[in-house]
Amino acid sequence: MTIHLFRRKDTFRTAFSLIEIVVTMTILAILVSFAAPSVIQTMEQSHADLAGAGLRMINSAQRFYWLENRTYAPDLQTLQAAGLIDDDLTNASRRYEFATTGDADGFTATATRRQIGAAGQSIYNGAWQGSFSTDETGAITGSVQGGANALGQSPVLTPGI
Repeated sequence: MTIHLFRRKDTFRTAFSLIEIVVTMTILAILVSFAAPSVIQTMEQSHADLAGAGLRMINSAQRFYWLENRTYAPDLQTLQAAGLIDDDLTNASRRYEFATTGDADGFTATATRRQIGAAGQSIYNGAWQGSFSTDETGAITGSVQGGANALGQSPVLTPGI
């Protein structure tokens, strides 16, 4: 008489059917489609905050330039040559294009939203459009508006810092 310590059960291995996998993937795709617009808007808000920080950097640089020259810098290249702003601020791959104009009485700095195309060219049309600006008072004005969402609403962003 033999005793089997390990008895094999007669069970079938089960697996997921193709239909179950397709249904699961469809449900996941629907859930992700609801979350994607808020993620995109959050990312765009962070870019708007970076643009606001860039404008504040230009504002500070213009004030330092004025202290030494008693006039504001006429452009970004002058501020770069004086070592007051980082070269990265004028990088063509940034989401915003920065510019400034100035004279003895005041200055204006702008950050214009741009789309980035192939090889770094800026394309001024697209889902997000608008600009921010500041002057010698330090106040940042303007907004960036996105394309209409599924409810027909267009999100409007301003720098949060």
